[in-house]
Amino acid sequence: MSLFTCEVSAEAEFPGTPETVWQLLTDHDRYPQWHPVVVRVEGELAVGARQTEVVRTASGRELTFRPVLTVVDPGRELSRAGRLLVPGLLDNKHSYLITDLGDGRVRVVQSEGFTGLLAAFFHGRTARDTQARFATALANLAPLAAVGVTVAVAAASDQAAPVAQPAAGCVAG
Repeated sequence: MSLFTCEVSAEAEFPGTPETVWQLLTDHDRYPQWHPVVVRVEGELAVGARQTEVVRTASGRELTFRPVLTVVDPGRELSRAGRLLVPGLLDNKHSYLITDLGDGRVRVVQSEGFTGLLAAFFHGRTARDTQARFATALANLAPLAAVGVTVAVAAASDQAAPVAQPAAGCVAG
């Protein structure tokens, strides 16, 4: 993988339905309840719509991004793309992929890919920190998605915890 490319992801399997996960992912007011870096999200939920997303960095600094939604597929995928100043400096694509595993269980993958001249700064520690925050977000999302799922299915999920999955070439082992 190129020095100017970095991909980070985390995934988790837990009790829930694609519809419940989708509802949580698209409820802007609830993001701060489960995502450790998201302070605020605003914007229309439609392909091509520009979102406003305020995130808190590990140092506590708040940054505002204005990505554009690229995929809005209810119960399956929510993706957005953005860039810093000009194309090629730092471009990114952030996605949530939802898979129905049957029997009241879902898999959710949160990923982010960076390309451009500044992507080199996302290798190593920054990528590992981002990956850890993604895993925490999914761990926080799981109990919210499990609301309304039968007790038997919830009990079976105790074995499954979110697992960070690094993309080759971005996160050092």
